[in-house]
Amino acid sequence: MNKFICTFITFFTSIILFANSGKIMVSGQVKNHSATTISISHLNNQELISAKLEADGKFNMSVKTEAGYYFLKYGRNTAYIYLYPKDELSIVFDAKHFQSTLVFEGHGSIRNNYLAKKSEMDSELTKDLEAFYKVDEGTYLRNIEKVKSTHLSELSKHDIEKFFVNEEKKSLEYERLLSIQNYESNYKFYLGEEVSPSEEFYKPIENLKLDNNEDYKKQPYFRYLVNSVWSKRIEAANDVDGMLKVLRKVSSQDLAISLVNGFYSKISSNNERSKDYLDLIKRVTKHKPFIDAAEKRYQEVMSSKSLKEGDFSPEFSYEAVDGSIVNLSEFKGKYVYIDVWATWCAPCIKQSPYLKELEERYHSKNIVFVSISVDKEKFKDTWKQMIVDKELGGIQLFSDKSFDSEFMNAYAVNSIPRFILIDPEGKIVKTEAPRPSFDKTRKLLDELLN
Repeated sequence: MNKFICTFITFFTSIILFANSGKIMVSGQVKNHSATTISISHLNNQELISAKLEADGKFNMSVKTEAGYYFLKYGRNTAYIYLYPKDELSIVFDAKHFQSTLVFEGHGSIRNNYLAKKSEMDSELTKDLEAFYKVDEGTYLRNIEKVKSTHLSELSKHDIEKFFVNEEKKSLEYERLLSIQNYESNYKFYLGEEVSPSEEFYKPIENLKLDNNEDYKKQPYFRYLVNSVWSKRIEAANDVDGMLKVLRKVSSQDLAISLVNGFYSKISSNNERSKDYLDLIKRVTKHKPFIDAAEKRYQEVMSSKSLKEGDFSPEFSYEAVDGSIVNLSEFKGKYVYIDVWATWCAPCIKQSPYLKELEERYHSKNIVFVSISVDKEKFKDTWKQMIVDKELGGIQLFSDKSFDSEFMNAYAVNSIPRFILIDPEGKIVKTEAPRPSFDKTRKLLDELLN
């Protein structure tokens, strides 16, 4: 877990990667680009290759690697791709509509166009959060089985290489198992309620071999599944010593490094064990930049906890979509429900329809709905375009310094989506208000506004 181990892992992985590998050519064009580079990364987020975009958005890159799933990255947008030696891919997309315009041509394009369509289909199949999650166990299992069967049906429509078909079938099953593993956490994340599935519900995962290192390196959903299982085991430990004891049982160094990296995100204002995760990081790594970043995040979390219900909210002054400057003080006399989001944040986008419903439900009430984007400045045009494409309502604002603006720092906003509720006097009702998709959000607003 220290720098030596990380270097060793990188070297060791390189030996494996290049043992049975070949050259891959990737070129293309990014329309309406604002970012200056495009890259391809391994499943562990280690960069494989990157290229600078020319003035017209065109790019070229070639690399020697082995067959497998990778991430195509542009700005904060990512997409799964599957590369195979001797592929010659051409990639074209509009930066303002990344997911819906991503198209591949050339050798290897069929499997990658399937993956691009699969991503869109996933969004469509799971967009109604209540219909997908707020059901009994049997219905939920049928829902995730429907997702798998829909993708299998789409896969069968294409003349795709046998090696990819085999890998993708395995991937779809891992994705189904991951949906079972994360059912409780997803239910709480999207619906704000607790659910307690039966022991029978988890039986499909019980016999899964978690030490399959080959699939851990090659299969994205198996990687997420294994990380989730071990993360829950670590979380269940009583104290830092217990957490460390569980971590030491992890035999894969790749997995251990991934878990330690994940501890950083566990330091948050809605996690009572933030200090435990900070202490755990200090005990398993000597990498000072990582420790410094974790300590900074922890201090921000502690600072945000000094803001409590009844305190006056810090002020903000942000640019609106029409170019005007909007201040929080302008809304004095009304409740203010603030949505902190970004165009690259899929969970944020999933909340959009529910936020619209709240706006319609309370349109004549004493409340304003304010959405603040924390996109980087160079993606402001993408933000404006998404407001049009998604027909986003409310008051749309753009944070001047992304996550580093004074308002975001005051509330220690380091993960999104995040919602904040302020009363007509400018006092905080909730530093972390329930999400638009939660039933308790409507109950809370009904109580305040009626």
